[in-house]
Amino acid sequence: MSGKSSKNEVKIPYLLAQDPTAEAVVVRKVYKDHRDTTFPGLKIGFDRLGWKLKEGKHFPRGNSTKLYMRTTQGNHIHFVGLNDYESQKGARPTRMGNAHKILWLFEITQFDSEQELNNTISNYVRGQKDWFIILYEYNPHPKKSHWTYEWVKKMEAREDAYVNHTNYSDLADWQQEQWLGNIAMQEIENLKKADYEQYKSIYLGLPANLTGTVYKQFDIARHVKEPTYDYMEVDVGVDYGEADATVFTAIGIKENYTGIEVFDTYYHKNGEDGIRNINQYANELMQFCTRVYTKVKKPVTVYIDPANLTYKKLVEELTFSPEYSFIVVESITKRSSDKNKSSIQERIDLTEVMFGADFLTITPKAERLITAFEQAEYDKKGDRADDGRSDIDSLDSFEYSWLREKKLIREIILGAI
Repeated sequence: MSGKSSKNEVKIPYLLAQDPTAEAVVVRKVYKDHRDTTFPGLKIGFDRLGWKLKEGKHFPRGNSTKLYMRTTQGNHIHFVGLNDYESQKGARPTRMGNAHKILWLFEITQFDSEQELNNTISNYVRGQKDWFIILYEYNPHPKKSHWTYEWVKKMEAREDAYVNHTNYSDLADWQQEQWLGNIAMQEIENLKKADYEQYKSIYLGLPANLTGTVYKQFDIARHVKEPTYDYMEVDVGVDYGEADATVFTAIGIKENYTGIEVFDTYYHKNGEDGIRNINQYANELMQFCTRVYTKVKKPVTVYIDPANLTYKKLVEELTFSPEYSFIVVESITKRSSDKNKSSIQERIDLTEVMFGADFLTITPKAERLITAFEQAEYDKKGDRADDGRSDIDSLDSFEYSWLREKKLIREIILGAI
């Protein structure tokens, strides 16, 4: 609800008018969905440019199952559905010398993955020698775990891409009233007051704490801050993985337990950025702790996932060296102290308490951990999903850094002592 479709509905006819050899392809996940969206929208776009198309001559009559458009100078617009092979097969340049030069990918959040998106593009970009433009359009998914969030970061880094996020409030007041109407505007205001998270998702196109979100209390504006490096104690949580990622998270506990700051992190996953073995990961932890010690001038206590006994033993052996005398390896237990909760849910709940009390902040440099908090979701069983949709390894490492102090943290925040 931002005018982006209306802009593309005018942009495509305008570009076709400049080049009689250009043809356009409009792609949706489901072919029949074109009938009520892109197809009538483009007819309106032509009308706005004063380029009146006639039924039966420039587009099919009535309820024809075959959708197409032909301009008065012979350009064609093809409508394709990824679920409809016939529509894909029919999207061929209609005459010698013509080429597909415009690709409009509509509501890409409905595509299964970035790979499906790129496969679609490859069908039309190959062999282009003149010019070619891709128009991507979508309403942002409410969950940050959706593949489009990582994809758009890649697009922002490209020099040939223009990324623009718009919503209805970017339109002039007269456009809001004319396009949406007073009734719709009142409904928007009512939802804004009654359920701000729904309003954020539907009308602002922003991620929102809807059903299934794990860390509802996490707020980047409140909880992502530059660290003070002024601590009474420094701890490092370690989640070692062979197939999964290996993550270290350094936290500083402020004087008198007035708060916790995540001030440094380490992340490496075999296969993504080279291969490292268990000994190399043990040495990486020593270097990480040395960096932490150099920064804060405090002894470093390390807590390693108790499931990784071999790794823990290697680390302990390294700390026997005088150069690492400032590192102490301690044991932790992941067992829940509440018989009615899983150990993971107990850690989630305490993290939420820390966020809610503004007891916890995270350095902006810990991008993976921040993203993990944004993306974490519950699965159908009500457990924190560990199926690749979010970075569980970073969350585990973070939790191990304070797990031994969970009872004290809870009591301090809730005022029990």
